[in-house]
Amino acid sequence: MYCFRRKKSSQSFFCCMVFLVDYCTLLIPVLLSLTVLADHINMLIVTCLSLSVGMLFLRSRKSNKVQSQHFQTLLSADMSRKRPFIGGFRAYVLIATAVTIIAVDFVIFPRRFAKTETYGSGLMDMGVGAFIISNAIVSPEARGVYSNRTGLISTVFRSFKSSLPLLVLGVLRFISVKGTDYQEHVSEYGVHWNFFFTLFVVRVMSTVLIRLIPGRSWYGISGVTIALLYQYLLSHVGLREFVLYGTQGNGSRQGFVDGNREGLCSCVGYLSLYLIGVHLGRFLFQKRNTLGQWIKALLILITTDVVFYLLVHVSQQFVNPISRRMANLSFVLWQVAYNVQLITVFLLCDILITAANHVGLLAGAESGGCQVCYPVKVPDEPSKATRTEQKMPCACFITAVNRNQLLYFLLVNVLTGVVNFSIQTIFCTPLKGFLVVCSYLFVSDFLISLLHLRGKTLKF
Repeated sequence: MYCFRRKKSSQSFFCCMVFLVDYCTLLIPVLLSLTVLADHINMLIVTCLSLSVGMLFLRSRKSNKVQSQHFQTLLSADMSRKRPFIGGFRAYVLIATAVTIIAVDFVIFPRRFAKTETYGSGLMDMGVGAFIISNAIVSPEARGVYSNRTGLISTVFRSFKSSLPLLVLGVLRFISVKGTDYQEHVSEYGVHWNFFFTLFVVRVMSTVLIRLIPGRSWYGISGVTIALLYQYLLSHVGLREFVLYGTQGNGSRQGFVDGNREGLCSCVGYLSLYLIGVHLGRFLFQKRNTLGQWIKALLILITTDVVFYLLVHVSQQFVNPISRRMANLSFVLWQVAYNVQLITVFLLCDILITAANHVGLLAGAESGGCQVCYPVKVPDEPSKATRTEQKMPCACFITAVNRNQLLYFLLVNVLTGVVNFSIQTIFCTPLKGFLVVCSYLFVSDFLISLLHLRGKTLKF
């Protein structure tokens, strides 16, 4: 009994240390870059890179396994396992969201990062689109596990049933916001609408469209076509004026459609973005086994990103500026360009880690799994230790967030409301505001990590 308690105590201490390391290395830099060091981002990046390179240098000095590799041998290095860059991208979309939705209420948050009213491309304008793409790239259609054998009606019904929790969450959010008189911007989605309703509509409508699209290679083209048709309606049929000013032309919000015109119309733009995201996910989940194949994929992503940024520039000059409120063509193109850029950066990190592991700089690292993963081990009794190690989840915050994404999103929203009701955020000093945000991140991240270590996956 004493040995058992000692093992459990050792595991708990190890998990706590891992959590603190993850909190300081994976979360605090994001918080600093979005708040107090937002104007010194270059200094922060150089510092993080210098620490990483320095640790690699020290490791290479101590390791006897570092060896030179022929370029062709390096290109053939195995990289056929899981794709950690996708999980990293999806997790950091939520982490950045968690930081911004609370920090925006404090003076430490730069106003240029806040959501724009009608036109513009602030950091918080990017969040909703990134959330759509992060879900689209791991959808069943993107991963190739989607089947056309079932009928259209049954497929739509199954999609409606699986998406019903989003509708319930949207209703609950509406009741809580209206019941507590919580601050909201009506021009963002409307009087009754919110982002959960948008997610519900996009999920169900994308299922219908995917069944009607003739081939899987047409997902991206279909998404771009929808965005072009929607932009035509905005520019030439009067839909833009309706979204901005309503049917009466004076901004009134009488009736459900007029009161929620932003949320209803922007669903079309988000639907096109979701289809493009599914096509991007199909590309990312293509079978690739070697480092060289992934380098080719990286070059394709870089080229695609450059093309989309050029299209964003052309669209803003000759069509319409970026508008999250309408989710117009420029907004869709900008979202694709920005998110492809982020995915490219995460993929580049995975390629560098695989190369470093292949030459011995990261001897013992798991090149095909989560590169920031710390397995929980029991030191004694090898046979039992092996079984325990297989059952215990890795104590990694990135993995924890990916395991319960929707729950984490709900958790940070609830904690944000608690903080806003507890203190007057706008009157907090920069130091107090920073400490409050740090505490908020610590609590939310501790809870989601605790669920993960206990092996709990809460599905809605």
